[in-house]
Amino acid sequence: MSCACGLDLDFEDTGPEGLARGERLLLWGVRTWAALRLQGQPADATIRTAFARAASPRTASLFLQTMMLIEGELVRPLQIQCPHCVGYAIDEQRLVTACGLAAAAPGLASRLLSPLVARPDVTAVLARALNHAMALDGAPLPVRMGEPAEDARPMQTATLH
Repeated sequence: MSCACGLDLDFEDTGPEGLARGERLLLWGVRTWAALRLQGQPADATIRTAFARAASPRTASLFLQTMMLIEGELVRPLQIQCPHCVGYAIDEQRLVTACGLAAAAPGLASRLLSPLVARPDVTAVLARALNHAMALDGAPLPVRMGEPAEDARPMQTATLH
């Protein structure tokens, strides 16, 4: 896929240093979903192809279902960066971290999602299924329960989604 700014990218190039492979794939998917939706393009085919290649068709379907749920449940616009950006917006951190926590600490995952979606408990259930599928496909999400990384400051740009 080509980024809205014209750069080609692979999910391995997405986000800041220190993210696990599964976190990079998930972050790439969130960013690509938002970028394509903002351009008025369908995101399904691009994401399905990339997730099926990097993980499996099952994981691709679960990711798409999760994003459709999140999009339908939003309580405010999300701050999502361009797919190639090395930064990590707070909303992106909430989504990726909640997915990583969903299996081990579903209540905490729900609390992380509560500023973003109307029904965080429902979203956390789907995030747990996505977490499990990614782990089965060799892209496990770590359980991160600490403070956000120091270099992960919120962006001061317009909301993209």
